[in-house]
Amino acid sequence: MSRDRGATMTVLQHLAELRCRLIAAGAAFLAASLACFAAAAPIRRFLTRPAGGLALVYFSPPEAFTAQFKLALLAGTALASPLILYELFAFIYPALTPFEKRTCLRALIGIALLFCGGAVFAYLVAFPLVLRFLLDYGGGSVTPKLSIGEYISFFFSFHLFFGAVFQLPLAAWTLGRLDLIRARVLQRGRKYALLVILVLAAVLTPPDPFTQLLLALPLLLLYELCILMAAAGYRSRIKEMSQQ
Repeated sequence: MSRDRGATMTVLQHLAELRCRLIAAGAAFLAASLACFAAAAPIRRFLTRPAGGLALVYFSPPEAFTAQFKLALLAGTALASPLILYELFAFIYPALTPFEKRTCLRALIGIALLFCGGAVFAYLVAFPLVLRFLLDYGGGSVTPKLSIGEYISFFFSFHLFFGAVFQLPLAAWTLGRLDLIRARVLQRGRKYALLVILVLAAVLTPPDPFTQLLLALPLLLLYELCILMAAAGYRSRIKEMSQQ
């Protein structure tokens, strides 16, 4: 839909378009969830791989089914999220200015790439370390047994958190481009960010300098990247404004 058409549409036409886009997003979510429900077994094996040979258990008759249903909904949401984001962006796109359109298009590409990068880093590095720390915390006198429902919730919330954390450089670039944050502000907060990251690495990992460094170093690089991206976004804004 063009900007001119969006400007001449009535409120009822906007609502009709919103309904169509919500239906399309809902249909994508439903189809993805059904597909994930049918393929729950291989998805569950993929999710439990970081737990090693630890078997998952359930403590009530319906828990296995509800856990599979939860898995289908969460995995379906992740699978359908590109189309859902597209429908949302396509609805608001005509109302944006050309500058905002270019900014949002670049941001969407970065969101997808950075979120995938954060999820991969969590799956390969952070999640196994944190899971091992939590399972070893009880000591040798306690045998861990993971509930399948709780494990699925923990897995998705953990990876969602890291996917969101890896959005910070993109958020810094976008805010810098919109002149809502400056790189010098982030530079002044570098020592506090370093302290928080080192404390988190020390708490969440075993008392091994290598594993602590393995978790802390990417987060430190991520913060430095935020500073560079905020500066780059502001320079991009100045350059584009000077050409208008």
